[in-house]
Amino acid sequence: MSQRPNSVRWIVLTDLDGTLLDHHSYSASAAQEALSCLALHNIPCLFNTSKTFAEVVQLRRALNNQAPFICENGSALFIPRQGQQYSPLSTDPCDYNTEILGAPYQDLIKVLHQARQQGFHFRSFNDMPDAEVSAVTGLDQSAARLAKQRHASEPLLWLGQPSELTDFRHWINQQGLHLVKGGRFYHLMGTTDKASAIGFFRDFYSHQYQLPTSAIRVIALGDGENDRCMLEQSDQPVVIPAADGSTLKLTHKQAIRAHAPGPVGWNQAILQLLDCCSTERGA
Repeated sequence: MSQRPNSVRWIVLTDLDGTLLDHHSYSASAAQEALSCLALHNIPCLFNTSKTFAEVVQLRRALNNQAPFICENGSALFIPRQGQQYSPLSTDPCDYNTEILGAPYQDLIKVLHQARQQGFHFRSFNDMPDAEVSAVTGLDQSAARLAKQRHASEPLLWLGQPSELTDFRHWINQQGLHLVKGGRFYHLMGTTDKASAIGFFRDFYSHQYQLPTSAIRVIALGDGENDRCMLEQSDQPVVIPAADGSTLKLTHKQAIRAHAPGPVGWNQAILQLLDCCSTERGA
């Protein structure tokens, strides 16, 4: 799958929690071999996650990942600015070109306030002090603080009856928003999803490589229901088994299933794809 000029170009879009990152330890160490191989072949690896900008820039530094990235389930895209005055690993939002595809954060909080007045029961990150976010996520308090710095989505724990969730989802849709089920939380956000980034970055890399958009091929990796749309719209979806043993079922004919959860399965799948595609013409 090595990149060649004037032919197809591969890019990788990947979920983080439970996919590239271990479900329990949040470590990507088991995927380091595959990450190094992607860098060697000049294949961008774009994080496409429910995490926030503040969380992702820390992880990018730790993994020396300089690619653009997508936060909050497709609600916000961040592209490192070019030029000697900018660092591609900066933690300063001003060093990135930002595209907000979802609803502004304060608008979401207002809608949740209205939802409580309608009698719905939930608890969102905005309601929780850092210590509580830490307790429900398993993050330390410093990381929990980063998880609360949001641009365009809000995670919440549903506290109502399961039968009431349908009514809550319907009411949210009436407000022009939608509710996405993630691994641990529901995410309130605008009418966007993780698949929104695929078209955007096909165009972005088409311009960068001076190729038609059809020449930009996307490998997508994910484990949760909120990854389904991204996986289905990619050229090569890779389903990572969830930590509880469940596996997404896709309709995509090219879909493959990793042999293990988390970064172990991620690593194996990417190395297998690199090996299988290494002799592919123009791949």
